[in-house]
Amino acid sequence: MPNITMLDIDELRKTKLRPYIDKCLEHRAPDPGFHAMMGHNIDLCEAMFVMWDACFNKGTIPHRLKEVIRVQLSRAVSCSY
Repeated sequence: MPNITMLDIDELRKTKLRPYIDKCLEHRAPDPGFHAMMGHNIDLCEAMFVMWDACFNKGTIPHRLKEVIRVQLSRAVSCSY
């Protein structure tokens, strides 16, 4: 049983997270579940997305390293994707 509830994305889009959520939906990453979970703390959610965006969309991290990070994150949460 989860310890945290997933918030409604449409409700979160009424906050300052809207541009971040829209960008995630456009790029299909990170998953909307990221915001649904992290949205309990709007400021932390915003900071995490800014970091994600800087690393994965704007940064100079090699694609190969990005894939390693994705695999490790998936394994950490037992995601079969």
